Amino acid sequence: MSLKENHINRRFEDLTLGYADQLFRVAYARTGNRQDAEDIVQETYLKAFRSFNSFRDGTNMKAWLTQILINTVRDRHRSKAHSFPTMELDEAIGDGFDEPTFAGPEDQLCDQEIDADLANALRSMSEVLAVPLILREAYDASYEEIARILGLPIGTVMSRLSRARSALRKRLLMTLDHQPAGDHSGGATI
Repeated sequence: MSLKENHINRRFEDLTLGYADQLFRVAYARTGNRQDAEDIVQETYLKAFRSFNSFRDGTNMKAWLTQILINTVRDRHRSKAHSFPTMELDEAIGDGFDEPTFAGPEDQLCDQEIDADLANALRSMSEVLAVPLILREAYDASYEEIARILGLPIGTVMSRLSRARSALRKRLLMTLDHQPAGDHSGGATI
């Protein structure tokens, strides 16, 4: 590796790696699956690295990476709509033994990170409403950052956030109404 390539790699890492956890939260909130979220973040970083030469100094790195992530989630959603379900060969064949599975620390963190009813409600929302809400609540992006990331006026962002919160509230209330009495869990957070 040349000195120039090494410098570019180090600069990319310095500028981008600090956003990995936030990108994961956005991907996880949209997919509800830890493995898919990890894959999406990895693919996002790969795409970002490949196009890093087009990144201009002064550009908001957080917004740039988030836009790549949103496009990656959108591309994955489209490709899944046109694919058939698959199964690992080991699962299909089986070995006759059922090994116990234990949730590791990452699994436990993901389970605590987002309530199942909330995750389902977010996944059922249109991308137009869900993405701004996820960016605001899971990514802690400002209205201005969301507007830059999505290429929208701030007023549109505020309107979509209001509509998204209202839709989410209605969906969660419907979910609570369908749970057995006494099974209402505490406040869900993204």
